Amino acid sequence: MTSTSQAAYQALRDYLNSLLLPTCPEQPLAAVPMALRPELAAFLRGKTGYEDKTGRPMIYAADLAAWARDLIQGAGLAAPLPLATLDLTALRMATQRQA
Repeated sequence: MTSTSQAAYQALRDYLNSLLLPTCPEQPLAAVPMALRPELAAFLRGKTGYEDKTGRPMIYAADLAAWARDLIQGAGLAAPLPLATLDLTALRMATQRQA
């Protein structure tokens, strides 16, 4: 694994782990890094969704935690996610928002 791929893998791992923290807030779908939104959308099918006052689709913190747990410990991504497609800055910023 190249150092760039290793950095992307670690950023992804840090982001998913941050979703497991009890302090992880509910958040808008737009706050989820773009590369992961299709996976999250598939996970959320059939679950109750809601919108904030401005109409943005929101995600319950418990659903985010369950999704992250599934990716880390369970089934993993439905299709391999090329690490080169991850926006490391977006992942790191998303992780910092959870802290």
